[in-house]
Amino acid sequence: MKIFSWNVNGLRAVIRKGFFGKFLEECNPDVLCLQETKISRDLVSSMDLPFKYSCFSCADKKGYSGTAILSNVEPLSMSSFLPDGHAEEGRLCLSDFGSFRLVDVYVPNSQSELQRLSYREKCWDSDFRSWLSSLPKPLLVCGDMNVAHEEIDLARPDDNHFSAGFTDQERRSFSETLRSVPLSDVWRERNKDKVKYSWWSYRGGARSRNVGWRIDYFLSSPELLPSIKDCEIHDDIEGSDHCPVSVEI
Repeated sequence: MKIFSWNVNGLRAVIRKGFFGKFLEECNPDVLCLQETKISRDLVSSMDLPFKYSCFSCADKKGYSGTAILSNVEPLSMSSFLPDGHAEEGRLCLSDFGSFRLVDVYVPNSQSELQRLSYREKCWDSDFRSWLSSLPKPLLVCGDMNVAHEEIDLARPDDNHFSAGFTDQERRSFSETLRSVPLSDVWRERNKDKVKYSWWSYRGGARSRNVGWRIDYFLSSPELLPSIKDCEIHDDIEGSDHCPVSVEI
């Protein structure tokens, strides 16, 4: 089973520009998890996508956030999920494949001037950990986590210790998620010292200069980890400010 995760930064746009079809042709995913679909609920039924099964989680705010799991492997169930006390921002989808449960997440960005850092650290991360811990194991969690965990995971760590996505608070909270659920960062487990990024700012030609961040992950329960054959970051695939990441089980 080939499972891909991609923050497309607007699903209709990446389809319209031809990037999505090219990606599907080249990579042929069995399961595809998307973030930042930016699809409103009234448009979901009109999406003509070449997958047999699908689940969309849509934000109340149009053109914002949104996640989806698309699959050609029949799941036992698929559902969107909203943690209690949180606004509907389309951040979580869950699919049960029997031998494991797949979680697709788009973690809130702490934003400029760290406006949402307190919400992210003290509310979202804590509730997300509790929810993951309550699910039957094993788990495979993927998506845009909006944090570069270690200094090796971004091009300019010294300049970004107070930037959204690399604050001490976000990094500690991510470490706590890995420890307490527990989960392993699959790509880093397999590539201890390798430098590769999954997101680049649109500013200043960051992608052409490879001034990037690794903020898109697959996280695995320990008991599932031996079944994962491969984990890749597909930084040659364009169409978004993020590139896809994948595992093969």
